[in-house]
Amino acid sequence: MIEVVVDALEGFCATVFAPLVTMAKVMTAALPAGRQPVRADLAAIEPLAYAELRRPDHLVAGSGLIADPALIADAPWHLAWWTTDAERRIEPLAVVSDPARDGFRDYTVLEWWATPRRTGRRHVTGPYVDYLCTDAYTLTFTVPVLHPDGSMAAVVGSDVYVARAERVLLPALRALRRPATVVNAAGRVVASTHPAHATGAPVRSPSDGWRRHDSRSVPFSVLVRA
Repeated sequence: MIEVVVDALEGFCATVFAPLVTMAKVMTAALPAGRQPVRADLAAIEPLAYAELRRPDHLVAGSGLIADPALIADAPWHLAWWTTDAERRIEPLAVVSDPARDGFRDYTVLEWWATPRRTGRRHVTGPYVDYLCTDAYTLTFTVPVLHPDGSMAAVVGSDVYVARAERVLLPALRALRRPATVVNAAGRVVASTHPAHATGAPVRSPSDGWRRHDSRSVPFSVLVRA
């Protein structure tokens, strides 16, 4: 039965990552050869982000592209990101993009940016409270957009509220008929049927009687009490 939970976990991540991989390929193809891009060159990101925010499963709460600060000639520190409100209306995220102004935040030091730049691979950040975009426990999925030389030009990504991830994961956890918890690589709780394991709380060393089952494709594990 534990395989069913791991499959549900990996399937959930795949449904978020698959469109982002396509999005990254479109953005890589849009990078002009021989010159620095301008914002108009990357305009295709908007309909792709809208498509994620209009998914029938309503998983995605925010989506878009975050450029390397040196990438776009007419828009340094460019964050092309859209979110939905309670009425499912799509709105651009308002951010301070001028480093000299109060409220500016250097996104290149944040995990969802820094890890893909370091590894050249997709990444899931969280669960964490996303004060930049959602102000709620969030999982941020990011995929690097690469230059031909392999360096990172930007990331494309999607935010998923943990509460929405729970809708996918909890039925499989409950089907085990024993306490079970999904944690990230740092041991923080994503979803759980155990009352002592609150969302976002660390469970670094499960007590005796718990078994750990690692996913081989995503940075999550399932803890199950024997």
